[in-house]
Amino acid sequence: MNASSLETWYLQLTDRCTNACPHCFSSCSPAGRAVVPFALVRKWIHHMSVIAAKRIVFTGGEPFLYFPMLRNLVHEAATRNLWPAVWTNGYWITGTEEFRLTLRYLADVGLKQMILSDDAYHGVTTFSAFADQLAPLAAELGVDLRWARIEPKNPSAPPDYLFADHHVLAGPLMFRGRAAMECTAHQMRWSLADFDACPFLSFESPKSLYIDVRGFLNICPGFPLADMKIVSLKKFFMDFELEKHSVAHAIATGGPARLAAQLGVADEDGFVDFCHACWALRHGPSTQGR
Repeated sequence: MNASSLETWYLQLTDRCTNACPHCFSSCSPAGRAVVPFALVRKWIHHMSVIAAKRIVFTGGEPFLYFPMLRNLVHEAATRNLWPAVWTNGYWITGTEEFRLTLRYLADVGLKQMILSDDAYHGVTTFSAFADQLAPLAAELGVDLRWARIEPKNPSAPPDYLFADHHVLAGPLMFRGRAAMECTAHQMRWSLADFDACPFLSFESPKSLYIDVRGFLNICPGFPLADMKIVSLKKFFMDFELEKHSVAHAIATGGPARLAAQLGVADEDGFVDFCHACWALRHGPSTQGR
């Protein structure tokens, strides 16, 4: 695997969140209790800085629920020449002064960017009345504020609806994680023949990688390639061979259609989009143990 193409590391600190949003690709909720050990995250940050000193986004769940650890990890990433960012639903933003004071604690130790979720899936926010004031306040502290605003998919949109403007922070919903279970009911279905490639991922030269709260390195959220509690990041990049990962190889070379053929799965009800087909096939009984 080529690390030179990497632009962003995503690191999930916890699966605990203040919400249980129907579209969450990590299936987080208030019932979540997993938290990555601090020492383990520090080790991963060190390895990331050696492999590709790029942006690192601390996510959840809701990372602000563990603010002392978050602040220390932002500082650790900054001192390792990574570009620290944090993704939050902003539950803690009860006013402009609260926002400024809290963000200052992170800006002082090197935070460069904050991603703030604000869309229909997250419901009514505590900051809606003064949302237009947040970006200028963040800029005063040297922090770039970006909005994550996911839109509902048009039920009849064809499988290639995401190709032109795919972006992780905006655009139509991608049906993976909880969305693959809770958001597909009124969507038009398409046959496996329409899903003969993965239009978003490059397994040999990925632009982003995700380490989840269980310690697995994912090419895409919920698509693990290796257990980072057992294998070091450096060794993973040195030894990775796509052909040894039967599920990943099928998706990379022929999309969900090839994976279904490899598993001997019939096209019964169809799928909403590429992500839905990939997620459903990989989490079905035919892939257990692979």
